Amino acid sequence: MEIAITGAGGFLGTELLRQLSAFKDITVTAFTFDFERERTTFIRSENIFPVDNSEAADFDFSDTDVLINCAFPRNADDAGFAEGLIFLQRVIEKAAGNGVGAVINISSQSVYSQQRREPANEDSPIITESKYAVGKYFSELFVNSVCRKIRHTNLRMASLIGAGFNQRITNKFAMKVRDGEQITISGGNQLFGFLDVRDAASGIIAAALSDCGWAEAYNLGTNEAYRLLDIAAEAVSVGRSFGYSAPDPISNESENWQNSALDCNKFQNEFSWHPKYDLKATLSEIFKAFD
Repeated sequence: MEIAITGAGGFLGTELLRQLSAFKDITVTAFTFDFERERTTFIRSENIFPVDNSEAADFDFSDTDVLINCAFPRNADDAGFAEGLIFLQRVIEKAAGNGVGAVINISSQSVYSQQRREPANEDSPIITESKYAVGKYFSELFVNSVCRKIRHTNLRMASLIGAGFNQRITNKFAMKVRDGEQITISGGNQLFGFLDVRDAASGIIAAALSDCGWAEAYNLGTNEAYRLLDIAAEAVSVGRSFGYSAPDPISNESENWQNSALDCNKFQNEFSWHPKYDLKATLSEIFKAFD
């Protein structure tokens, strides 16, 4: 089997490569912006072949069984955001035109309203409240259109967490605990649906290796939602088990509301997949990385 991954040098792409390196009967083409780093990092994995992004538009996808598109300009400025979408367009069009076997596009729970009161399922209304969400939904529409005659799906991921992804609130709380600082939050009842990056990669691989029919969209997550105050308390608790001393978190009254919870039963049932890592396990991995 041959798999191609765009965005292979990112947080999710790197974990996908790590897990796929164990599948010696799968050949992986890893498109990356940081070619030299990926070439040296995965040189020991005989089944992984890094390719510079500049070659993606001319790559022959005719032997590729599954293209997993993880590429997206998350933190780019306006010009970089546009360039990232152009890259996505060129790669998907090239793959579809070359007869790629299937396409998995990595989307996001952000296509749903962040003010929702219930966990979003795949039939929940699409309400894009940020540039990032608009871009992700565009990627879904584009894949659905260009790949309409090709097996394809869009995976709306819960918020990914894990060691090294320091933009997440889990990591920010852990760093405060490490530094002995008190966590102060506004409100506390806001709900977060998280997914350990290790679970995210295993779920994507489960879909890629499945021969069942795919729906156009699935939510991929844990079905769990954590209150902001509980996330802070868990960070303090786990940190103490690693020998860090930090005071209990405090919260200020606020009407702030956020909910990124997902109903992920459709994906879990169709692919017989279930997550392995809860919030405590992920926080433990984050604290381990501090050593």
